[in-house]
Amino acid sequence: MKYVEIGYMCYNIHSIFRNSRGDKMRIALMSANLGESYSTQIKQIQDYLEDYLSVDLLCFGNQYLLGNRQLTGNYEEDIELAIDVDSKEILQLRGLAKKFRVGLGVGFVEKDEEGLLYNSYIILDKQGVMMHLHRSVSDSWMPNPQDPRYCRGNEYTTFNIRGLDLVVASYGDLEYMDNIVAINELNPDAIIWPITLSFNPTEWRNEGLNDLANQLKILDSTVLLVNSFSEDDTSSGGAYVFKEGNVKKELPLGNLGILIVSDSELRD
Repeated sequence: MKYVEIGYMCYNIHSIFRNSRGDKMRIALMSANLGESYSTQIKQIQDYLEDYLSVDLLCFGNQYLLGNRQLTGNYEEDIELAIDVDSKEILQLRGLAKKFRVGLGVGFVEKDEEGLLYNSYIILDKQGVMMHLHRSVSDSWMPNPQDPRYCRGNEYTTFNIRGLDLVVASYGDLEYMDNIVAINELNPDAIIWPITLSFNPTEWRNEGLNDLANQLKILDSTVLLVNSFSEDDTSSGGAYVFKEGNVKKELPLGNLGILIVSDSELRD
């Protein structure tokens, strides 16, 4: 039986879903471990899906499929780590979403048909169909911004799940006013923000969290931050719900686990 830490208390995950599912639309932010290979990451996703059948969308962090491997800035090495949207790995994820009838949001390093690299985030619906693909609009993710083969996306678009209009903002996107203005103009119900964030938990609690919350004040929509967890401290885990510069809900940084958000919480 798996357990999950929300705040500082542990709960039996099956009990949570039996008691509070109802007809609510539910998004799960998964602070999951980063392993050594694509197969490890996909196996973990399968394991989580077996436990979290009662959510509509299960979201993982930035570049989650890459695991604990790092881009180097050497294009010839990095292209070997990238996958395309028709790769066997994405096809496996589509099969899992369809099998368990749960939507999936997963970050990965994408290569297109011309060999250009993007920091991408895919949304699959519960039938395994790709309903959204976001490419980071900022260059913050790039290990070598001078190389034109590392590329940015150029727009934000919404997608809808059970009546909620959602937008994905990737790592670094929300540091730039132009991006914030573009997202505000779309007026989504929530922004899914997969990120790679490394902080000492004490420094984060004393300073980093407040700084980030203040930065997000100018966004009109609720922000759903999801961060992966790495044993080598390159990503510190945790998940947060921000609204109007306030933390509305959290799985504290430094923790593996899951944070569940309902549509009613997003619209409050």
